[in-house]
Amino acid sequence: MRKNSKWLICGLLFLATLVNYLDRQTISVSASRIADEMRLNDGDLGKLFSGFLFAYAFAQLFIGPVLDRFGTIPAFAVAVAAWSLAGASSALAPAFGFLLVTRVLLGVCESPNWPLALRIVTRLFPPSERAFANGIFQSGTSLGALIAPPIIIYLTVTYNWRLSFVAVGAVGLIWAILWRSWFFFFPEPLLDKQNEVAKAEPSGAESGAGAPASVGAMLRSPAFWGLVVATSFLNPLQYFYTTWIPRYFDKYAHVGFGRELAKRLVIVYLALDVGLWTGGALVAWLARRMDTARARVIVTAVGALCMAMIPAVALVQDLNSITAIICLATFGLGWFMVNYLAFTAEVSKTRVSTAAGLLGGTGSLAGAGFMLLVGGTVEHSHSFTTAFIMAGIMPLIALSGIVLSVRAARASQAQAAPI
Repeated sequence: MRKNSKWLICGLLFLATLVNYLDRQTISVSASRIADEMRLNDGDLGKLFSGFLFAYAFAQLFIGPVLDRFGTIPAFAVAVAAWSLAGASSALAPAFGFLLVTRVLLGVCESPNWPLALRIVTRLFPPSERAFANGIFQSGTSLGALIAPPIIIYLTVTYNWRLSFVAVGAVGLIWAILWRSWFFFFPEPLLDKQNEVAKAEPSGAESGAGAPASVGAMLRSPAFWGLVVATSFLNPLQYFYTTWIPRYFDKYAHVGFGRELAKRLVIVYLALDVGLWTGGALVAWLARRMDTARARVIVTAVGALCMAMIPAVALVQDLNSITAIICLATFGLGWFMVNYLAFTAEVSKTRVSTAAGLLGGTGSLAGAGFMLLVGGTVEHSHSFTTAFIMAGIMPLIALSGIVLSVRAARASQAQAAPI
């Protein structure tokens, strides 16, 4: 591999993830304008948000084994082009039903992103660097959420919300062309299908000895089920912060749709970006002083505690204090997320996309249910208090899943070690 090539590829994964979240955030940021035009309530918005996630989740459950049969390079280009066209089609929606269909289609087409990205990171990076590499490409989610508000609000106010869907879709098509062009001029052997299989059979203690190599063994692995617990309570929080926080600031914190809303959202999602980058970097630093798994658990635990502070939002009235508490929570989400993704990429030796798809699909199903739950509680109580209380408890349960998974993985490694 050429020097620094893997980091350039990681940068392309970052851009793909950024586009992925721009497509998602377009409807979240412009939700109030769409709701006014189509006469929708919070319950209807919850259905739109959850419809995307249900489709995304079910697609992820089945897309992993399909992706593991193909090379990552062509599959990624097709996926990004498909979801870009699906997102742009929302601009044609005359009413709620059509818009819901386009969101479901977007969910299906976006499902390959994380299974493919995690597979690439696993093939190109050693275990001590994976959390940092995950932080880089995963920060596309928060940067997408960060730059979406000012861009979408500007396009919506200056033109209309429909143009914003078309503009974001065009960016995705440009990325797909860039991705294919890069590997046409600079082929990457480790991402060739045959070489991927060879790379999946490493040796040594850091290789994930004892990790299941087949789907059946993975489904029987306690380490996998620990991550199921983690994703079931972590992924819903990621969707909550990137989907409902714009609505909370706009209608319930009385910020209003405009420049002030854009500023608040930029700060919140910048905190998430900082968490993603520093969380991975801190693990890489700690891994020089202790084993990698322990370093990840320490950073994950601190992130969970930061997220557990979110119920305090219901106790304060000052808008700056509210923003600071939400920023602490999104920062903690970043620390937690990069390490969860690193553990996900190592739960199976040869079925990385399958493992990522099953775990991502499970988390997205939980997220879809949580989106409906939040929409229902907010509509009936006219408050986010209950949602924030739930969001404070959930990261602690997710942390318990990570701990259980690490303990199970260590037990498997001990049994697999030569005597």
